[in-house]
Amino acid sequence: MRYRGRAMIRRSRCVCLAVLPLAGLIAACTVDREFQPGPQHLTANLRGIAPGAAGAPDSLLVVSYNIQYGERLADALADLRAGGLDRPDILLLQEMTPAGVETLAAALRLNYVYQPASVHPHHQQPFGNAVLSRWPILAQRLLVLPHAQPWTGQRRVAVACDLDVAGQPLRAISLHLATPVVSAERRLAQAAAVLDSLVAGWHGPVVLGGDFNTAMTSEVAAVRRYYRRAGRLLPARLPPGCTIRWQPGRLVDAGCRLDHLFLRGLQAGASGITRDATASDHFPIWVRTGRPVPGASG
Repeated sequence: MRYRGRAMIRRSRCVCLAVLPLAGLIAACTVDREFQPGPQHLTANLRGIAPGAAGAPDSLLVVSYNIQYGERLADALADLRAGGLDRPDILLLQEMTPAGVETLAAALRLNYVYQPASVHPHHQQPFGNAVLSRWPILAQRLLVLPHAQPWTGQRRVAVACDLDVAGQPLRAISLHLATPVVSAERRLAQAAAVLDSLVAGWHGPVVLGGDFNTAMTSEVAAVRRYYRRAGRLLPARLPPGCTIRWQPGRLVDAGCRLDHLFLRGLQAGASGITRDATASDHFPIWVRTGRPVPGASG
């Protein structure tokens, strides 16, 4: 089932409250327009770290964390440890550099796949997504999302990895949708492209998460409604409240749910938002799931 124009949003349009500071606009002019995301930029350690236990796990701990510009890695590691999230089965990261992913993967003893989407003007370094896993990574896929940033051509990506969880296949997907400089309709089309390209046709369990930049409550509802209907993906029921720290120049509505985790073929258990984290403007979000079931697809 593919995305059809305005099917994911109501015809009554809402005004997006997100704004960009002037400094951000000036910095955006220095984007490296020559950079094209693709598998040639992949950084990975696919099978180098064996899982801690040979048998099937009773549960899986899944964490997603947008670490702002991939900086403050020591603080990010401390955030994960303080929240009891430093032994995840799957860790989905956004806004990362290659060196940052390698550092966290080594510290947490996780396999990983990393794909940059652009060279970011903030630090002139690769800027992208990663999937880190306690379990062997058998294969990976990259999706370059449609609808580049209109002024700079900057792209966003989704990264998918097929994991071997004690003999059971599971697909884990880390995504980062465009900021509200791109229209809500086009950001929802990006979310639909992830479903069409990386979930449709995969018959095993799925973990999908990251920064959706759903600044408005209506956008959150639209993504959840579409993912449930078209992909049988159910959202992890995070506690009420924001997944980001409010900052001047970033205005969102009362929901401020930019970050999400979705599951298929896995039973969701406890979940949370680690709001005392300090390394980023986003908070780590997490869910504990039941074990993968052979042949489960929703």
